[in-house]
Formats: sequence, structure tokens, C-alpha cells
Amino acid sequence: MSVIKIRDKQFKVSIPEAEIKTRIKALAAQISKDMEGKNPLFLGVLNGSFIFAADLMREMTIPCEVSFVKLASYQGTISTGKVQEVIGLNEDLTGRTVIIVEDIVDTGRTMKQMMESLGTRRPASLHICTLFVKPSKLEEPIDIDYAAFSIPDDFILGYGLDYDQAGRYLKDVYTIVESKENSMKNIVIFGAPGSGKGTQSDKMIEKYGLNHISTGDVLRSEIKKGTELGMTAKGFIDNGQLIPDDLMVSILASVYDSFGREHKGVIFDGFPRTIPQAEALKQMLNERGDSVAAMIELDVPEDELMKRLILRGQQSGRADDNEETIKKRLVVYHSQTQPLIEWYKKEGVHYHIDGLGELDRIFADICAVIDSI
Repeated sequence: MSVIKIRDKQFKVSIPEAEIKTRIKALAAQISKDMEGKNPLFLGVLNGSFIFAADLMREMTIPCEVSFVKLASYQGTISTGKVQEVIGLNEDLTGRTVIIVEDIVDTGRTMKQMMESLGTRRPASLHICTLFVKPSKLEEPIDIDYAAFSIPDDFILGYGLDYDQAGRYLKDVYTIVESKENSMKNIVIFGAPGSGKGTQSDKMIEKYGLNHISTGDVLRSEIKKGTELGMTAKGFIDNGQLIPDDLMVSILASVYDSFGREHKGVIFDGFPRTIPQAEALKQMLNERGDSVAAMIELDVPEDELMKRLILRGQQSGRADDNEETIKKRLVVYHSQTQPLIEWYKKEGVHYHIDGLGELDRIFADICAVIDSI
């Protein structure tokens, strides 16, 4: 599950480790080019920058040195605005090229005071290199020479950053999840045929008052009503063609907008099935100021899926619920739609649910996710 609890607060993945390391590598390449022949001294600000400084050093391609100073300006999740030097710097900076390595720059007060203090030691030049900068929070006119990420004014932790000294060990960067009891909760329910999406969707609708968009139901409804979009879709279906993604998203957007702006959220069932569809859905929601709050994956072993679908075929008489057809559907699922799991993990909204077991236990796990977003 992508949401974790650190002390009294919940956090979700904001920037994955792989993306951080890619940016640090590019940052090191730029610094190496700019500082060729200068043997710069990297001055890491403890505690937050220790992982960033170490990874940055490993990517440098020119001779350089490193030292550390410890400052304190945070209590909990709020900056105190006061900077206290805890551990002093002993190196002689006279004539040196110094690069301050910081984990995050928000107000800039810490950096301004540090630059003023180091300036009295007569370095040849002073530079700032930070993993994160919050442009909207800057209060001091400081020049940041190197920044890996510009981020909004959210509290973050992981990759060396902490919440009251906790969470530094996390490999990804997480952002705090505020309580959103009354906010819209759009959910993509995801799983192989027979994983229980329909059953759990019904229970989610009953408890949370969510709307439900099933692509199959929506298409049939639009065609039956004879809407322009429905007739266009029917033309593709009648010719044995797949409905284009942009048309499908337009149909979903029309249904989504019909719920008004005050709805509690929508369960998207059967869409997206591919990464391009997920990207199109994200864009459609972004245009309305909304987003997918959670992609809930119901994970059920394939042998159990076979049992469920064959039993369903026997009970309902559905011709497509036979062993040969089921195997083909599962192959399509694994090859085309399962990559969406990794895509939504990168989005930071993927939640894994064990879909094997008692319905009430599965639903309780889903509720825990919904209540956390």
C-alpha cells in the first residue's frame, strides 16, 4: 500500500526513488561541467541532506571534497524561522569554491544566514545546491544555483527528510495526506475478470454514496438513448472496430459531468485498460480540477479466478465463461492492462488489496484505503 503512517500522520508517495536519482545524476553532471578544475568543497547541511550529499558525490566526475554543518529550523512540520548552528565548520574556506548542499529550501532564511556566515570566511565563491525548492515560500532574495526539484508548499519526508526525526530511511519522497472527509474521491477499481470488482463496487456505492461508471453499461446506455456520441460508438462496434480512446473518454466525460460538481466521487470500472487510456483519463479529470484519488487493485490468484468464472458461467449461462475463453481473457489482462499497476504506482495512488478471502474482510481493507485518501 502506498499510504504509510509516520507518527500521527499519513503520507503517500510523491516522488519515487528512481526519479530522484535521475535528477541527481543530471545535477552532478552540470556541476561537474561548471566546476571543472576548481576542486569544490561540498558543504552538506545535516541532518536532511546526508543521503542527497552522498548520492551527489557518487555521481560527480571531478575532484571534490565534502564536509558537513548541522543547523536546526524545523519543529514537527512547521518551520520556526530561527536558525541555530549546532555543529561548527572547521575547514579553512579562504579562496575555496564552496557549494552548500541542502535538502530543501523554502523561506530561504536558513540559506541567507548561512551564506552571510560563510562569506566572512573569505571563500572564492559560494553556491547553493538543493534537492528541493519551494518557490512559493521564498521570502529572501537568494540565488539557488542548482535545484533538483521545484515543488509546491507541501510537507514532505523520506530520502533523508524527516517528520520529528522519523521517516528519513524511506527511499521515496512522501507528501502528507490531509484529512479529506468531504472531498471528492474518484477511484479506479482494477483487477482481472472474476476478481470481484462489481461486488465490491456495489458495497462502496452503498457506504460512500459514490457514483459508478462501467464502460460497458455506459456504452449500452448512450447507444440506447441515441446520443451523438453513442451513435458514433455504435458505428465502430458495428464495423467490428475498437472504440478510439478519445471517443471513449469523451463519452465518460459526458457521464462524469452529468453528476454535477458536488458529487462525492466516481468509481471507474473497466476503464482505463491501457496506459494511454490512463493518461487520457488523468487529463480529462485535470481539466475539471479533479484527479484519481486511488487505484484499488484487487489481486486474486489465477487458479481462483478460473474457479469463480467457470462457476459464474454455470450459474448464469454466460457463453463466454468457459475455460478456453477465460484463459484468453486473462492473457489479455496480463499483457495489456497489468502494466497500469506500475503506472499508477508512479502516480502515487496505487493500493494493493488481497482479493482472496471473505468479502467483508476484503471490503474492510478497501474502506481503510478510502478513509485514508
